[in-house]
Amino acid sequence: MSPRRRLLPLGIATLPAWLGSVAPAHANGPLSLDGGANALPATTAFLLFGAVLGLLVLGAVVVALIRSNRRLAQTLAERRRDEAIMRSTMENMAEAVIMVDARLRLTSFNQRFIDFTGFDPEFLSSQPPYEEVLRRWARENQLPDTLLQRAMLRARTREPFRHTFEHRGRDYEGKHVPLPGGGFVRTISDVTEQHRAEEVLRDSEARLRQLLTLAPTAIVVSDARDGRVLFANPKAADTAGLDVAALCSRTVVDFYVHDEDRIRIQQLLNQHGAVNDLEVRLQRANGQPIWALVSAMLGEFGGRAAVIAAINDITARKQMEQALERARQELEAANQQMRRANAELALAASTDRLTGLANRRRLEEAAEAELSRARRHRHPLSVVLFDVDWFKSVNDRYGHEVGDAVLREVASRLGGQLRASDLLARWGGEEFLLLAPATALAEALVVAEKMRRLIAVTPFPVAGALSASFGVAQYNGSETFSALVARADRALYRTKDGGRNRVEWAGEDERVGG
Repeated sequence: MSPRRRLLPLGIATLPAWLGSVAPAHANGPLSLDGGANALPATTAFLLFGAVLGLLVLGAVVVALIRSNRRLAQTLAERRRDEAIMRSTMENMAEAVIMVDARLRLTSFNQRFIDFTGFDPEFLSSQPPYEEVLRRWARENQLPDTLLQRAMLRARTREPFRHTFEHRGRDYEGKHVPLPGGGFVRTISDVTEQHRAEEVLRDSEARLRQLLTLAPTAIVVSDARDGRVLFANPKAADTAGLDVAALCSRTVVDFYVHDEDRIRIQQLLNQHGAVNDLEVRLQRANGQPIWALVSAMLGEFGGRAAVIAAINDITARKQMEQALERARQELEAANQQMRRANAELALAASTDRLTGLANRRRLEEAAEAELSRARRHRHPLSVVLFDVDWFKSVNDRYGHEVGDAVLREVASRLGGQLRASDLLARWGGEEFLLLAPATALAEALVVAEKMRRLIAVTPFPVAGALSASFGVAQYNGSETFSALVARADRALYRTKDGGRNRVEWAGEDERVGG
């Protein structure tokens, strides 16, 4: 036991003994407890005892308060740290995020939510009622009151849900996650590219189904885990002695005469990913055995791991060899189509479809990495923002097809003249943005002038002679990417005001909004 813990019991236990020791020492003195006019009364002794006891208790309370304050301070520090981590996490999320407390008041939001809604940050920071946020959103987007009422009913639910909606030509997905203590978290994600990718995937799968349906050999696609038939073409149904719907309700295990053949095929698939021209004994639905030549490969079908198998009845083996080769080639072509579709999905997520340049999303992701590198290594970095002069007139006079051709030609002329480290992207409409790492302002101006000449010197097909205006800005070492682009945009506007077909730059002392 520590000395502090012994203090209180020891003091109480020894105090009466100490008081008792006083009496004998002064038995005949003026402070005697036994008598005399000036003897110390017993009441005074007990008061003294009570005072000492009170001091000891007070000391213990003070110690407990100090410890409690320390724990409280530690708890508050941990809470501030958690709130900072939560805030940082929200700001770094790709989705727009809000948090609503149990009183249905907005308590937290990130910048992407401001960008998505266009709401005033001061309004959001005032912790408005969630209903007021919805009402403002409905009013600004001309939505009916019934939709507002339905949204509030869903906001009060304790069950998570998600929904999709369209806004300004883009597809979004909202997710509602209730919190244990009341309130909820709502996220909004841009799923436009995902929906486009899913559409491409559906088209690819539809083409694959059509190809497999028309194949002259029996094609069975089964789940790689349990052997359940996922797809069968009419030829496979005829070979099995069933219709297509009945065959798709069975498993491939039902059609093996010897289970050893099925195990051998599975082992070969696990080892090599494919089985070619393997002779096995199968049986029709009525139990009639047949000799079959089986070719199979691992692949993907409907988003699941699958085994794609071609099955040929080789009772008349020679007659079926040619058909088997065609089936194998068709399977390989289908696999190539699937690979091309997957490559198109990956490319679509980061490429502008019209010009083939990087899209805005890809450039923003690259810019964050390059700005971080520039800050860390103190390297220069510049951006060049430009657009085609009088581009609307081109569309109005010649049509959008000619306008699109102009944008593709601009991308073609400039794309091959840049360094490997530079990233040129279509920023939006007729605007382009060049991200130039390790490039100071003077060098960026030279690059911009070179691009201006490439556009202006050679006339465009149909549209004729065109020009472009350029705004250049160098990263100041601390600003955000959006602030850097905004400075370049201001320089671009000065170019427009000064007559177009020129290059302007933003000074280091410029501040957007100031």
